[in-house]
Amino acid sequence: MKFLVLPALLILTGCASVANRQHSSHSESERTEYLAAHEDWAFSGRLAFAHAGKGGSARIRWQQTGGTSDVRISGPLAMGSAHLRFDAIQAQILDAAGQPVKTGTPEALLAELLQVPAPLPSLPQGLRAFWPGMPERDAAASAGALRIAQWSWRYADWRYEPVRLPGQIEIERGETRLRLVIDQWQELPRD
Repeated sequence: MKFLVLPALLILTGCASVANRQHSSHSESERTEYLAAHEDWAFSGRLAFAHAGKGGSARIRWQQTGGTSDVRISGPLAMGSAHLRFDAIQAQILDAAGQPVKTGTPEALLAELLQVPAPLPSLPQGLRAFWPGMPERDAAASAGALRIAQWSWRYADWRYEPVRLPGQIEIERGETRLRLVIDQWQELPRD
């Protein structure tokens, strides 16, 4: 029986590598075209954050509709859960009914919720490792790492949902660290 296990594992390993080669057939230009045409997207996953010796973890649901980010964070935060909506200029913390309870800059409110600074305004683009009109950033991210405004971004565990998207993202600056593990990417339909 032991002698049958090794050949079975080798066959399964071979099948897995064939499946990965099939996914990698998307060219970088196809990826760019697809992501540029699909500005509305979402993901769900897990977030870990640390700053100045303090930190935590939470579940995260991010929904991007054009230039507006709608972020729901739940877990052991001071509030238990939080709902933040922001664009490049303004952010709002929303209550359970979707009504604003606090308004401010995206940087200030995200830092208040997580107790860590965040790499804004690059965060929405960086999550998909896609900066429209900046192919040098896209190429660096696809290679696994880049640096923007003193923030180091590292990408791993690439998924093909339906094009190459990161499954793990680590973002660091000084003593601040954010780590995202993406459980699922989703394309949102346009209205």
